[in-house]
Amino acid sequence: MSVPMKPTDPAYWMLEQGRNDPSKCSKKTVHKDGCYICEDDEFRLMGLPLCYPCSKCQGHVPADDTRCDDCGHDQQEDQDEQADAQDPGLQRRSD
Repeated sequence: MSVPMKPTDPAYWMLEQGRNDPSKCSKKTVHKDGCYICEDDEFRLMGLPLCYPCSKCQGHVPADDTRCDDCGHDQQEDQDEQADAQDPGLQRRSD
């Protein structure tokens, strides 16, 4: 459970800006019950990145992760494939 932000928080201005100007808010595209980001409207009001739909199954990908909660697909793989298509000679590090 999240705790409401206090006016003394250094990022409170972002929350106030979202409350006063809806164009500053993030737009929800997916919701999962129990997800702390989806359940806390302050993330949206502050204009922070929100959870998003999976590119494979349209399921829930947490804003702070790249792996779909529903099918397990890693969205980072999609970005790597796109980068490879744009620059086939690109050498990737494997850690």
